[in-house]
Amino acid sequence: MKIALCGSGSEKNKEILEKAKEIGREIAKSNNILLTGGCKGNPYAALRGAILENGKVICYSPASNKEEHISKYNFPIEENAEYIFTGKGIPGRNLPLIQNADAVIIIGGQIGTLNEFTIAFNENKKIGVLQGSGPLTELLPKIAEVCDKNGESKNIIYNNNPKELIKRMVS
Repeated sequence: MKIALCGSGSEKNKEILEKAKEIGREIAKSNNILLTGGCKGNPYAALRGAILENGKVICYSPASNKEEHISKYNFPIEENAEYIFTGKGIPGRNLPLIQNADAVIIIGGQIGTLNEFTIAFNENKKIGVLQGSGPLTELLPKIAEVCDKNGESKNIIYNNNPKELIKRMVS
């Protein structure tokens, strides 16, 4: 299963970053593939966690190539991760990131994460929300309720424990 981790690329809260890292570890331990947008913050913390467990990570970069990924976007490159350079910018890379995922995890975030959530919701993907990881995650139940036309919100799992969240996502 390919699981995209979407969240703030500018996360500073060490507790939330540690939870993102734990989610990356759990994705790898459950023999699933982690997808990210290739940025810093929560996605990078999850990447580091997955790599610590020898997991597979694929990053969907907004850049056209490695040089642009580093110089234009100021995003990290991790040797043990695979990069797909979309050349679509931000938020353009969000669509292929979500379309190539079987499931999506939301941690904190802002407008870009909300965009990823709405794409996943619209495509009826299984979505996991790490509760307590930021103001956006507290709004998502209401957003899902307002936007739910055909029972899409039944595919959303809310949990504040990273290990439990992944367990429920992969079962």
